[in-house]
Amino acid sequence: MARSKSFRALWNSAAPPEPIDVLIMPGTWHPHGDGISAAFAASLDPDRFSPRIVPYPADYGRTMPYADSLVVGRKALIAAIEASNRRVVLAGYSQGAAIAGDIAASAGRGEFTQVVACALIADPLRPEGKCLGVDPGGYGIAGQRDVPNVPTYWVAAPGDPITALPAGNPLRSIADLSGYFSLSSPQAALRWGQSLIDVAGRRQLQRWWSPQYWRSWSGAIAFARGYLVDGRHTDDYIRHGHAERLAQRLNAEIVRGALRERV
Repeated sequence: MARSKSFRALWNSAAPPEPIDVLIMPGTWHPHGDGISAAFAASLDPDRFSPRIVPYPADYGRTMPYADSLVVGRKALIAAIEASNRRVVLAGYSQGAAIAGDIAASAGRGEFTQVVACALIADPLRPEGKCLGVDPGGYGIAGQRDVPNVPTYWVAAPGDPITALPAGNPLRSIADLSGYFSLSSPQAALRWGQSLIDVAGRRQLQRWWSPQYWRSWSGAIAFARGYLVDGRHTDDYIRHGHAERLAQRLNAEIVRGALRERV
């Protein structure tokens, strides 16, 4: 009996597993965090995960073009990964999801071996068919990005044009042509104009105008309204539980031992 009690005491005194760092990249206009990222973080198991926001410009043409904001955000996230001495989950919302997903893809190709998973909300590069819960259809407004060899989970709200846009929707031209949009100075406007010429010259435009997609053009107004008025890209992720669902999936994955060190 004494030996049994001693064993139980040793078991109970064992240190709990070290929490996994969850590095969260917030969405556009919210460099230090947003309500959707906060809802996701609040739903994570606090005994298993240690979430924090990674600040970056999160701009889209006010003072910095979107493409430059992505570059700065990427550097900030890499620095945060390298500063961590734990396992890491990458997470992001909207513009932040674009950054986190790109870094996760790099991790899947052999970089950043402490990255064990990725969780993306309203990813502008969500691949078709990749979604927890009911798939809203379509894919990211900026195209599709695969994340190999790293467990990656997406949530996408129906009607959100940033992450669930049909292939032939004309709104795709926004992503194609606004990467360097900025009117903050004459030089910035000139740079944007040059980028439009470069994109067209390299034939990097998504071919939404192809005749096979003509039937879907009528949906452009509905998707634009969903973004601008109806909260499909914002409020829906909280009121319909998408952000919470993503966090709960991570909670379940760590319980079953799926988020292990990568070799």
